[in-house]
Amino acid sequence: MSFIELFFRGGQVTGLGVLAIFAIIAIIFVVIKTLGATAGSEKKSAPKAAKPVAESKPEPEPAAAEETAAEEAAGDDLELIAILAAAVSAYSGEPVTKFRVVSFKHIK
Repeated sequence: MSFIELFFRGGQVTGLGVLAIFAIIAIIFVVIKTLGATAGSEKKSAPKAAKPVAESKPEPEPAAAEETAAEEAAGDDLELIAILAAAVSAYSGEPVTKFRVVSFKHIK
């Protein structure tokens, strides 16, 4: 075999390899999209509780609105503390009960 024949044979093998890889990636993509669509349809098909339209809520007083906002912020902080504790636990390999998150600082 001459060099040119070997060169073209190598090109054919390379081309077939690239096509095979793209075909496998396309099959994986279709499978993931199909699984995502079926999982998404299960979430959407869950029955939702009907809210009565006739009921009207009274307007909250300004002081009550401030307390509600403070409670929501405290709930967000508690959730953030739980997330931080879980992250530190995962990083250090220690259980969450071995340490306590005392404070944290938001970075903007």
